[in-house]
Amino acid sequence: MAKTTSDSATRRKNNMGNGDNLRTPLSRPLKIGALEAKNRFCIQPMECGNGDFKGRFTENTLKRYENLFRGGAGVIVMESVTLQYESRARENQLLLDMEDSDNRKMWEHFVKDMKTKYPEPVFIVQLNHSGELSDTAFSKRVCVKPRKEYGGELIDADYVDKTIKQYVEAARFLYDIGCDGVDLKFCHGYLGAQILRPYNDRVWKYGGSWEKRSRFAFDMCEKIRKAVNNPKFLIGAKVSVYEGIAGGQGHAGAGKEEINLSETFALCRGLEERGASFFIETLGNAETAGWELMCPNKNTGENVYKHMAMASNLKAGLKSETVVICSGLSLLAEGKYNENHQIPSVENSLFHWGNCCVGRGSFDMVALGRQSLADPFLPEKYLEGRESDIHWCWCCDGCGRLLAQQEPVKCIVYNK
Repeated sequence: MAKTTSDSATRRKNNMGNGDNLRTPLSRPLKIGALEAKNRFCIQPMECGNGDFKGRFTENTLKRYENLFRGGAGVIVMESVTLQYESRARENQLLLDMEDSDNRKMWEHFVKDMKTKYPEPVFIVQLNHSGELSDTAFSKRVCVKPRKEYGGELIDADYVDKTIKQYVEAARFLYDIGCDGVDLKFCHGYLGAQILRPYNDRVWKYGGSWEKRSRFAFDMCEKIRKAVNNPKFLIGAKVSVYEGIAGGQGHAGAGKEEINLSETFALCRGLEERGASFFIETLGNAETAGWELMCPNKNTGENVYKHMAMASNLKAGLKSETVVICSGLSLLAEGKYNENHQIPSVENSLFHWGNCCVGRGSFDMVALGRQSLADPFLPEKYLEGRESDIHWCWCCDGCGRLLAQQEPVKCIVYNK
């Protein structure tokens, strides 16, 4: 039988006298917009491709989210959800189809069930369009400007306008059925990133100048806030501070590898002005060139500190009340196996750096991505002082290989 929220709260209360974790920065509540997260753990929107062939929830989908809701995190961001099935990156990607009554009923039932059983977590859904990363084996690839490696059918302003409308309608629907917010995916080389990046120098409504490239994100955010004029419904974005490819987000020009973060900060400040209350910091993209920047492993441990530095820079450039969530931290684990041997493990763990950075205001929350696949109950175990029971992510990238192979994603170490 599933553990209830009251059971978990009682256990935490009973453990207050025999553990210090409830007094640490990671355990503190946090105001996000008009809502409150119970602690500083955020579940990343990890794309898992575990729907069925029509994008519906499967037993694996429901089990995964049941565990995450039980797991004790303050915020849960549901994985990359497509709003149309014509162009998508994963064959079994989860679908929210506003024109399909059965699909809408499925979402209504899911959200009601989770929020009834587990009312504490702030529940946010990430909305996405794959664009040029759509897989031609089962869908249509589209692009804003062809690239040699990808290409695809060139989209026009009408296509983008329709996409914005889909996002707005989906956000309103999610609000109506009880979700707490939406995360707009402007990262990792998907359509939002493709429009925003300097490489999109094509002269059209959504390309060329920064004013035109940013219009997609700004109009979408503005229209969502107008459609849902309630501060208790959160709008935020996951943003690649820089992609690590020539002409990508956070780079100096259409063909340049030089990093220039001025547009990244302009994007976040502009979204903030239009109603966004949180940002999930990230780096890199889903291509080979940016994967290890996005998902640091034991051979690229220095990238963890790049994530922390970028999240800190974002935090410094935004309003104090705007929440910044730091990604890329799974490699830290308990501090023993991340190849930073010159630092004692106790001073180099996820909890050490999370408490240190949150405590001094460098960023507001830690995002659990691959680590949430290894152990969805990490937040609860930490809050209860049971760190020895945590299944630590090895950052072996086995989950990433499953994603690339169009297989349902899971932790290959703990879920064989």
